[in-house]
Amino acid sequence: MYQLVINEKIGRIRALPDLPPIPVVAQQILAQVTSEQVDIPRLAQTIEQDPAVCSRIIGVANSAYFGCPDRIHSISQAIVRVLGLNVVKSLALGIVLNEPFKQSRCSGFDLQRYWYESMFTALLSRWLARYVSKTPAGFADQVYLAGLLSKLGELVLAHLFPSEMTDVFSRQQVETDIDVLDLQTEIVGINSLEAGAVLAKKWHLPDSLQTLYKHFRSGDYQDQHWQLIELVRLCSLLAQQEESVELEQQQAIIAITNKLDLEPIHLRRLEKKIPAIKQDVETLAAELV
Repeated sequence: MYQLVINEKIGRIRALPDLPPIPVVAQQILAQVTSEQVDIPRLAQTIEQDPAVCSRIIGVANSAYFGCPDRIHSISQAIVRVLGLNVVKSLALGIVLNEPFKQSRCSGFDLQRYWYESMFTALLSRWLARYVSKTPAGFADQVYLAGLLSKLGELVLAHLFPSEMTDVFSRQQVETDIDVLDLQTEIVGINSLEAGAVLAKKWHLPDSLQTLYKHFRSGDYQDQHWQLIELVRLCSLLAQQEESVELEQQQAIIAITNKLDLEPIHLRRLEKKIPAIKQDVETLAAELV
């Protein structure tokens, strides 16, 4: 019975006319960021085709977090003088992939909270990536993008099943100890990771993202992208430490840290930085709404 419900929901996601196609600008950005040589003026021109995306990235570049003394007015300036190429690539892709979904249909969805949690996980992941050994080239940028898009499936569900997801958010406020993915499955019939995996396949997103959604919860994936998945899992848990942390979560943090062979001192350094990062991320998230 459970599998029938899942198949029905997945079928609705694949076939529903309301599920938007991948934006043209996103296709263009994807093609450019996955090439070996990125042409900065061309990338800037592509991003500037979408005024909403362009203004949000420039807003981030001008935020107090980056402390640039001069006002930034263009994507090229944001790349060269403040954010760097890799951050702009990930931010642009993250923003433009989120654009087609109408979360306003779901009264319980908090867009600023969504960006806060996504960016918090992304920043923590990129900070810790330097201490993970034997990683492929560009690993820090890959985990940043993975963290930024780790909750994309939540947008999909809020867009497709607004009333059900409103119930999810309402229950979540009352039953604070319940697993949100289990709650989504109970009420919607599919959780946000499963929805993200379907969307990533439909939109031909990078294999690392498709794998992340498929294996994020299991913790038993051991193939090409295992370090990326484990690091994003770890940083998602660390981001929750601003709230109450269950013993099970603490045990999971220790287990993932050991699996990634991270030194305890690196984790302690990051944990000390989390309150300051939290304040910065709140500012950045406001710029992305």
